[in-house]
Amino acid sequence: MADEEKKAEKTEAAPPEEAKPKAGKKIILIAAVLIIDLVVMAGIAFYIVGKLKGDDVSEAAIKEQEESESKAQQLHTQMGMVLPAPVELTVNIVGTTGASHYLKCAVQLEWDDIGHPLLIAEIARRMPKIKDLIINILSSQTYEDLLKPAGKKRIQETIVSDVNAILPGDQGKIRNAFFTEFLVQ
Repeated sequence: MADEEKKAEKTEAAPPEEAKPKAGKKIILIAAVLIIDLVVMAGIAFYIVGKLKGDDVSEAAIKEQEESESKAQQLHTQMGMVLPAPVELTVNIVGTTGASHYLKCAVQLEWDDIGHPLLIAEIARRMPKIKDLIINILSSQTYEDLLKPAGKKRIQETIVSDVNAILPGDQGKIRNAFFTEFLVQ
């Protein structure tokens, strides 16, 4: 009987020894799964945070662009100071076939009302030179250029830049030139 009791004790003692290695493997497996899970979750978190930061930057850029467009729209729609009367001119225009044409137009100059208060006096003082500049610009155009909207826009830009070139820089600058009359014959 003693032998049987010893065998029973050995049998009972044996499974706990075998269970310890299985429990150790289970703990290692659970720890590995937890570590992998943490790594995956951290990767997802970094991805989401990166996306959110990218959205913040793009939202800031969008807001900045909207503000600049709004300011440009306000400047475009805001009317500045203008001459008391537009500059009226009639010039000869050469056609491509050599035929002579006439351009009768009236040009109104605009500047910011926050500019120097002496700008109107300076423009009035330099009006003969301004008229000469505009006559030279208009008479150098061809008949076909005058019929195109892009040609008129280019003429307006040239008038603004050339008039600004003869005005003193400390008293303000011309912002726009408008055609209030434009007749080509």
